[in-house]
Amino acid sequence: MTHRKRAFGPMLALFLAACATEPAAETAEPVPVDPATIRAQVDEFVSVWNAGEVASLGSMVAEDAVLLQPDGPPLVGREAILGAISQNYDGRILRQSATVDEVASIGKLAYARGTWTLEPTSEGGLDVPTMNGKWSAIYQPRSDGGWSTWRWMWNQPSGQTAAAAPE
Repeated sequence: MTHRKRAFGPMLALFLAACATEPAAETAEPVPVDPATIRAQVDEFVSVWNAGEVASLGSMVAEDAVLLQPDGPPLVGREAILGAISQNYDGRILRQSATVDEVASIGKLAYARGTWTLEPTSEGGLDVPTMNGKWSAIYQPRSDGGWSTWRWMWNQPSGQTAAAAPE
């Protein structure tokens, strides 16, 4: 039985080597990421979001984007994400701001993370506290030189709840 165990190791290695996929002919060349470009895109995203122009966010979100949010299932796809934004957020009632604390290049992708703040507006008439949290996103390059949000996650401290719009 000892001989079988000894023979099994090299056979397994040979089998795995034979089944290995060949390296891709094209490697993922790093894309230069200008942090100022990503920061400007985040600023534009928040501005459009606050203006309630959800349709204009479409080009900023990849078609196969995924949004992970606290206490909810992942939202998969641009339409699901934009639908949730239009249903759950009203820029007349709540105003969002965001900071970008880090931008990095990951091969052909860009990564950014920061913080967000959500404050009630005077027009909204809500008596709710300011909310805040952290976010991170991975961006894909677009053909026009911009970046689309591809993977996005945000959180907030325990105990903070979203403000409900008055009915």
